[in-house]
Amino acid sequence: MKTKKMFCAERVQRLMMSIFLLVILALLAKGYSLVGLGMLAFMSIMLFIHFIFDFCPSTVVLTKIFGSCYCECKEENE
Repeated sequence: MKTKKMFCAERVQRLMMSIFLLVILALLAKGYSLVGLGMLAFMSIMLFIHFIFDFCPSTVVLTKIFGSCYCECKEENE
């Protein structure tokens, strides 16, 4: 039976995105609209780049650190 990795690149990247959105929400709630909107624009541009080119720099870096969730390695199949 295959077990899922607790920390893999795609899951960590989604966790980072959700924390980033919560930080943006907190900044906007506290009145730091310029910083919050700047961070939201940055995140939107990164998601648009990921959509168009199917490339996300954070996923590339996190894959090197944690490994991919979709890895079909020999040792996992045994």
